[in-house]
Amino acid sequence: MADGTRLKEIQETQKKIDLLLIDERARRQAGEEQTHAHLDQLIEAQDGLQDAVMNVEHALIIVQQQLQSVVEQLQLYNKNKSILGEGLPAYVERGSSSHVTAHHSVGNEYTNPFNSGSYNALHRMEFPLFNGEDARIWIRTCMRYFR
Repeated sequence: MADGTRLKEIQETQKKIDLLLIDERARRQAGEEQTHAHLDQLIEAQDGLQDAVMNVEHALIIVQQQLQSVVEQLQLYNKNKSILGEGLPAYVERGSSSHVTAHHSVGNEYTNPFNSGSYNALHRMEFPLFNGEDARIWIRTCMRYFR
């Protein structure tokens, strides 16, 4: 072999290795930039999801407040219903025409419990209609109705 031949081979191999190293660095840098871009997209998606979660939590708070209001209204309704139901006799029931009718059933005939009982015809007493607002006024109106 010639003296300069071995050195030329080593230099050519060194150039090839340097080119491969440059290519590998470029690929790694491109991969790193791509990874950073993907990470930025994930961070943006996470921010969007956090905003959506905050909106859902806000909506949940509103729904809970509305539900609490409904529960309070139902409790008030049940309270008023129990207040009205305490003084009413067992023979008062709701008629189909949304008027309250009072009657006492004896066989197939109806008698008015407020009458002497000697008269066996259907008697309807139309009570003042309760609108669901002030139970005490409605009770006073009913009491005046029976006087």
